[in-house]
Amino acid sequence: MTAQKNRGRRVVAAAALAMLSLGVTSCGAINEQATTFQYAASDGIVLNVGALEVRNLMLVTKSATDKARLIGSVVNSTDKPATLDLTLASGSVSIKVPAKSVLNLEKPENEKTVPSAGVLPGAQAKATLAVGSGSQDVGIPVVDGTLEEYREYVPGGFDPKGLEHLTPSEKPAAH
Repeated sequence: MTAQKNRGRRVVAAAALAMLSLGVTSCGAINEQATTFQYAASDGIVLNVGALEVRNLMLVTKSATDKARLIGSVVNSTDKPATLDLTLASGSVSIKVPAKSVLNLEKPENEKTVPSAGVLPGAQAKATLAVGSGSQDVGIPVVDGTLEEYREYVPGGFDPKGLEHLTPSEKPAAH
């Protein structure tokens, strides 16, 4: 009887182990592996418009109605200069990109602003990006100075008072 008990325990243990391994590996059978996805690992958008490559494009502003600055990069791998035209409801801007170059919009000499983003930080501003006769409608992420890395790009300067609501305050003890 002891041999049958041991065999029964082994069968139950093997079944439990099989179920455990199925549970651990089954997510890979029905879900695509995350490392196979290509995506923009940033706050801005990444896309190609005509011959230009737009990388990490976003708008930095204080509010929906304040001036907004474009940041990101535009890559021109061609032998000819090209112009990226960006149009929002509040206005438009043209970005001239020399041949075989990367135009970094964070650099002061490349600064581009629009009258407003038209939406609050945290939303996406509807825009049209055009190069020559090709164009794309996109949503450009809008950020403010909440994240330190964007504070230097806020038109008119960043006001830390805008963060006061994010600081925890002590609550009086309940009696």
